[in-house]
Amino acid sequence: MKIPLFSSSLIIFLVLAISISPSHENQSFLQCLETNSNPSYPISSLVFSPNNSSFPTVLQAYIRNLRFNESTTRKPLFILTAQHESHIQASIICAKSQGVQMKIRSGGHDYEGLSYVSNVPFFIVDMFNFRSINVSIEDESAWVEVGATLGEVYYRIAEKSNVHGFPAGVCPTVGVGGHFSGAGYGDSDRLLSLLNQSFPELGLERKDCIEMSWIESVLYYTNSPITPIDALLSRSPPLSYLKRKSDYLQKPMSKEGLEFIFKKMIELQTPTILTFNPYGGRMSEISPLAKPFPHRDGNIAKIQYSTNWNEKGVEASNHYLNLTRVLYNYMTPFVSKSPRLAFLNYRDIDLGITHNGKLSYFEGKVYGIKYFKKENFNRLVKIKTKVDPQNFFRNEQSIPVYPSWRN
Repeated sequence: MKIPLFSSSLIIFLVLAISISPSHENQSFLQCLETNSNPSYPISSLVFSPNNSSFPTVLQAYIRNLRFNESTTRKPLFILTAQHESHIQASIICAKSQGVQMKIRSGGHDYEGLSYVSNVPFFIVDMFNFRSINVSIEDESAWVEVGATLGEVYYRIAEKSNVHGFPAGVCPTVGVGGHFSGAGYGDSDRLLSLLNQSFPELGLERKDCIEMSWIESVLYYTNSPITPIDALLSRSPPLSYLKRKSDYLQKPMSKEGLEFIFKKMIELQTPTILTFNPYGGRMSEISPLAKPFPHRDGNIAKIQYSTNWNEKGVEASNHYLNLTRVLYNYMTPFVSKSPRLAFLNYRDIDLGITHNGKLSYFEGKVYGIKYFKKENFNRLVKIKTKVDPQNFFRNEQSIPVYPSWRN
C-alpha cells in the first residue's frame, strides 16, 4: 500500500471575543472589526455575543470536553465565525488595539480546552469555515486549510485514489490546525512484514490478516469497521467529560512493574485506560534536536492516560481528575525522568501554565522542557521572542518570550 506524505498549507488564523452590549468599548471594538475588514465580505453577521440566541449553539459546536461546558465556565465575550482572510486580519488589529485576548479554534480537540476557555476576558475566532482541501494525485500533495478535520482530509484523498493515504491521527474529528502544529500519531504501517521480522515464531501469514483499503482501515481504527466512509465527514463525535495525561517509556517495564500498575488500577477502581504507542525503527534514527518535536531516539513507547466519565458536576470531575493523577504518580518509577517528558498534543495543564507576566518565561519553562526538552524549548523561545516580542499570540501553555532584561 502506498502511503506518501502529503504536504499541507496551514493558513494561521486567530480568535476574537467581545460582549455585544451597549457599552462604548464594545461598540468601539465592533466598529473596529467592520473598519478593518473587507467590505465585500461583511463581518457583523458573523459575530455572536451572549445576547444572541445562537451564541450557545455556536460556542458548544466545537467543545469536545464537557468539563468546559459547565454553567460556571467563563464564556467568551463573543465568537467570530470568520469566513474571509480580512476577518482574521481585522481580529488581530482590533485585539491588539483593544487589549483583548484572542483564542483560535480549529477542531476544538485541545484536551484542556485552551482554544475556547480562559481565565481572562477573551474572544474566539472559529476557523471551521476555512476547510478547503485540494488534493493532487499527480504531484502527491494536498493543500489543506486550517479548519478542515482529519476525517475530511482522509475522505478527499480517498475520493481521488485507492492507493494513496496520509499517515496522521486516528480521530477523524481532530482539526488539522492543532494536529499539524503539535504533531500527531497514526497507525499506518506495514504490519505483516514487521511482525514477521520481530516475532517470526508466530508464523504469521497473509491468510491470517484481514485485507482492506487504506480508507477502510481508517474507519477500522476508529472502532467503526462497517461504517460508510462518508462518516468521516461528520464533525460531531460522542462527547464526555475527560482528562488526559502522557508519559514516555525509555526502559522496558518488568512483569512485576506491570503487575504493580494493574493492581493499583484495580484498587483505585479507575476507568483510566493506558495506551502504549510503540516507538523505534526510523524514528530512532532522528535526533531529538532535528525538529521541535524531540521524542524520537531513546523512547520505547508513548503512553496516554485516558479517563472518561459521564457524571455531571464539579465533585465528579474532581474525583476522576484525582484518580488519573494518582495513577500517573504510581507510574513515576517506570517512565522518563529529569525531566518527566510529555506529549504536547495530549495537553495537560497539571504540568503548569503561564500568566503572560514578568515571570512567563520561568512559568513556561516548567512545562516547556517536558514537551520539547531544554535545548528545543530555548530555541523556540528565541524564535518566539524575535517574531512576537509582545507575546500577542499565546495561550496558557504557549511558548513564552524571554524576559525584557535578557533582550
